[in-house]
Amino acid sequence: MLHHLYILIAGIVFGLANVIPGVSGGTMAVVFGVYERIINLIANIRRDFKKELPFILVFGAGAGIGILAFGKLMKWILVNHAVEANAFFIGVILGSIPLLVGYAFRKTSKRTGKTSWVFSAGNIIPMLVTIAIMIPMAMAGDNSEAKEAAAAVQVTGFNPLNTLLYVAYGIIAVATMIIPGISGSFVMLLIGFYGTIIAAVADLNLLVLIPFTIGCVIGLFTVAKLIKWLLRKFPRQTYSAILGFVLGSILCIFPGWSAMLAFWPILMVIVGFAAMTLCSRISE
Repeated sequence: MLHHLYILIAGIVFGLANVIPGVSGGTMAVVFGVYERIINLIANIRRDFKKELPFILVFGAGAGIGILAFGKLMKWILVNHAVEANAFFIGVILGSIPLLVGYAFRKTSKRTGKTSWVFSAGNIIPMLVTIAIMIPMAMAGDNSEAKEAAAAVQVTGFNPLNTLLYVAYGIIAVATMIIPGISGSFVMLLIGFYGTIIAAVADLNLLVLIPFTIGCVIGLFTVAKLIKWLLRKFPRQTYSAILGFVLGSILCIFPGWSAMLAFWPILMVIVGFAAMTLCSRISE
């Protein structure tokens, strides 16, 4: 029962994160310990569908609740208490770091079962590279509102080139949602498509939605298979890269020291950290 409650909470947080520019749904899946399970499920959907159906239903219900039930509340919180909300997410991310460090740098001997720490160029460089990738994204965040306003374009006619572009945007959107640390909605803001797809959803504009959905399906399965292969062949290096993305995501939502060094933001960091630690204990 507690395990299913945990999966439901993970789904709610995942759903919330995917509609908030700057917060990564992939990161939330990692910090709740369900990321690899989701990747394996997507990559082997035909084989594992029946076995994973309870997980799909519970996690999917949580994601739906996060998007639909709490979406408006989260929007109000972000407008009126953005610093505190970001501080909470920072606390959640920090609470996941010990687990990710273990995945990236701890090795268990198959022969003896003993664990040892491995710090080498091979599993440190991927982390540094992905942190470096996140830095320009964080710096670009200041212009996101202007890009969002400029992107709200109403599509009224069929254009073959634009249709191919929407397919490409769908691939990019899902790829960035799957990769921990990168916010898919934030990337849509940066490339100037967030307003267009939001308007298309509101108006049920099939000229945009159909090619975008096709791109999402293509991106979902190709990127999931790639990540599964990387986790199988290079597990510590892959988790090192994921750790870098997760650490770098803090830069994207960090509101600045002047805003953070106050009672409520500090308290929310502590609450987020404690909540993540408690969730990790429940998941065990």
